[in-house]
Amino acid sequence: MDITPYGAGIFSINHFLTAAECADFIQRSETNGFVEAEVSTFDGPALRKDIRNNDRIIVDDPTLAALWFEKIRRYLPATLGDCQLHGLNERFRFYRYHSGQFFKWHKDGSFHRNEHEFSLLTLLVYLNDDFLGGETAFRFEQIKPSTGTALVFPHLLMHQGNPIVEGIKYVLRTDVMYRVADA
Repeated sequence: MDITPYGAGIFSINHFLTAAECADFIQRSETNGFVEAEVSTFDGPALRKDIRNNDRIIVDDPTLAALWFEKIRRYLPATLGDCQLHGLNERFRFYRYHSGQFFKWHKDGSFHRNEHEFSLLTLLVYLNDDFLGGETAFRFEQIKPSTGTALVFPHLLMHQGNPIVEGIKYVLRTDVMYRVADA
């Protein structure tokens, strides 16, 4: 595994997963089935196809979170502000984007386990790259998906999933958890 830094706290880890592992996750997600992805609003979750029109499935897997954390922890910031690295969120989100689907400009929400433990970084793993379009775009950088590559970035950075031109894009997302140091 090797790191590619992009600036503003964004970096990728190439070969985080093997092609076989990615294929297994795609099969697992398709077996479980997808639903239309909602967005968070002030009134709660809502379908907003003008913002996001992809499919999603949510799976809680503490074992996978622990396994991935041991694999990735040496690449993650040990501290952010007054918070210490604590682990990965066990809530995994499988995303599927068909041709024409997208997720417009947004910031990722933080997962709060309690008042002392919350997520600050997004961990996005590209499960395939046999499609056109679908780059993860930041205001200053566009990152082309590559099978097995993990992309890490701060939740607060504006980004979007560019529309798929052809094919189907699969992504697996979770969060990097931090804990207030004195808690």
